[in-house]
Order: sequence, then structure tokens, then C-alpha cells
Amino acid sequence: MPRQNRYRFPLAIAALLLALSASNSGGQPATPAVYPVAPAPSECVIASVPLEEIVAIRETPVSDAAAIPAPFTIPAGRPADTETTVDVIATLRQVFACANVGDPLRFASLYSDDFLRSFFGGVPRDDVIAFLSLPPQFFPEDQKRVIIRFGKVQLLSDGRAGLIIVLDEPDDPRREEPDYAILERIDGRWLVEEIREDGGAIATTPAP
Repeated sequence: MPRQNRYRFPLAIAALLLALSASNSGGQPATPAVYPVAPAPSECVIASVPLEEIVAIRETPVSDAAAIPAPFTIPAGRPADTETTVDVIATLRQVFACANVGDPLRFASLYSDDFLRSFFGGVPRDDVIAFLSLPPQFFPEDQKRVIIRFGKVQLLSDGRAGLIIVLDEPDDPRREEPDYAILERIDGRWLVEEIREDGGAIATTPAP
């Protein structure tokens, strides 16, 4: 299940923009990453998804089963190989880089159709179009999302990848928010399929 909405529209949409591909080398840092870090806007190199495509995805009904929230537990998995780990983390870094750019169409390119369908499905069509038509806006330093650390990437039994990502978010009074992200490899790209807010609270040990 995708991340549960805590706010009504338009705050829910703003939270998506501010929160949280086979990432190519242009989307990965040239030197080993140091954390904590607020990914720079220059890391947002993904192409924009057409607005019409998101609208079409939104209008595809979500199944009843997918619409029912379920209790979350961190799924069992096995350690991912180095290539998968690098690609998954590069996708998530780019998610936050694009969030710091404030470009909703490029930001949306890093999420799966299922995530977008579930998130935008309950929002009026005109409001979705108005939001996605907003020009990019760079956020000040104190409004940027900061990645504190990544947990170990695990390959799940269904072929997806999961990991804990610990964040420092300006709209959360805590210094650390441990979320759990699940990504799916679609057409050769790792895309965010689910984000469970506080889903990593039971295990926040950082990767070595």
C-alpha cells in the first residue's frame, strides 16, 4: 500500500511534493556520498512525465483491495547485490533532489503508476491539473528534506526492493523520521512503489 495521506488536499499534494529509473550515472553522485545530506537540485536529472499521462493514470480505478489500508510490518528479504543497492539509493536520492527543485512532473517520474493512481485518485481532476501545472520552485535550505541515512537494501520475495530511509523533515518536530520505502523495477527502472511513514521505526540501524 502507498503512503497513507495525513493531510487533505491541497496539503496532501504538497506533502507528496516535499516528501518523498534505472538511475543513470548522471543521477548518481560522482564521489562517495556523505550523510546527512539534502540532495542538490542538480541531481534531479530525470525527464518530466507528461501531465496528460498522470491524468490518465489517475482515472484508472484502484482495486477495492488496494484501497483498503493494511497493518504494516517490514517484509522479510535477503541482502541486495551491489548494483541493485546503488541503483535503488540513486533513485531515492533523485526523489529528494527533485523535491528540492519543486518540480512535480519530474518528481512524479520516479514513482510507479500504482503509487500515482492511489495518491491522486481521490483528488478532483482540475485540482490535480492545476498542481501539476505549477512552475518549479526552489525551496530555501530550511525547507529542504534531508536524508540522515539509508538502511540496507533488501530484495523481497516478490522481486521488489525495500529499505529504511531516515529523514529530517521540516514539517516534523523530530530530528529523525524512519520511513520504509519499497521500489519496483519497471521497464529497467527502479521506481518508488510504496512509502510507509514511520514504517522503519522498529529497526533504524544504519547500513555500514
